[in-house]
Order: sequence, then C-alpha cells, then structure tokens
Amino acid sequence: MNNLALQLLRLTPEDRVLEVGFGGGDLMERMARVTIRGHVTGVDVSRDAVEVCAKRFKRQIEAGTIDLHCANVEELLLDDSTFTKACTVNTIYFWPIPLVALAHIHRVLRQDGTLVVCFSPRAALENRRVMRHGFALYHPEEVKTLITKAGFRDVQLVAGKHWFGECIGAVGMK
Repeated sequence: MNNLALQLLRLTPEDRVLEVGFGGGDLMERMARVTIRGHVTGVDVSRDAVEVCAKRFKRQIEAGTIDLHCANVEELLLDDSTFTKACTVNTIYFWPIPLVALAHIHRVLRQDGTLVVCFSPRAALENRRVMRHGFALYHPEEVKTLITKAGFRDVQLVAGKHWFGECIGAVGMK
C-alpha cells in the first residue's frame, strides 16, 4: 500500500508532505528521500510510534527535514495551507469522525494540494475476523464520497494489490 501511496503522490524534491498515521515510519523515510528540498511532517496518535520514529529519524529531525507530532487527526494543530501533499495509509478505519479528519487535512493543504488515502476496501476485510475489531470498513465509493464532502475535487479511485489482497488509493485535489 505504501508503494501505491508513493506512486499516487507524485512527489517532487520541493514538496511539503503530511503523513497521518506514520506508524514505524517506512513511508516517511521513502518520502524524505524524494523531498530533499522540501519537508515531511508526520502525525500519529500513538506516543510509541512518535518515540520510535524520533529515534529513527534523529538526524533528519535535527536537520529540519522531518518533524513529528503526537496528535489525533481530528484535532490537527498545524497551520492552514502548509502542505503541498498529504497522505494516510491504513488509518481511515480508526477515525471516529472521518469527515472531520478529512476537513482538517483539507485545511492544512495548499490550494491545488493532493490528498492520497490508501485503504483496504470492505470486501477485502469483512471476512477477516482479526481485522474486524476496531475497524470501520468502507466501500471505495464511500471513501470517495467522504473525501468529496470534505471539500476535495476530482476524486479518483485507483485499485492496487498488496500481500493481503486488493487495496485502494483515493486521490483528491484541494
């Protein structure tokens, strides 16, 4: 799914990217390799994830090319119109109010900024009992509707594959 997110972001060296729910930081590391004259900001609700990545990216944090925040996406305390791109992979299932979360991401994106939301669709997850706990499952069109209602335009759905089956990348423009 990270490969799909990277492909759909179409990063440039100057991009300022927000990743919501960076976990262990694998996608963040890959994005930082491209955004050499830009910046990567990570937001994760898990203090553990922030602490692990603070150690992992100590050099980049000290250099000012990466910064990390422990926060809920529904309460982003980031400045308006800061980022050229934003992404989230495998997190929308956990957002209590996804429309609020998407509206905050919309707010922090610059005009013509790109949002990429990668997720496994309901059909790929609904029969996996281990995946049911704490997950809100979505059909691709439901995610497209949420992104559109949050103010994004030209929302497209792109199908992909990962080790576990089908995944979807939803791409919208501010």
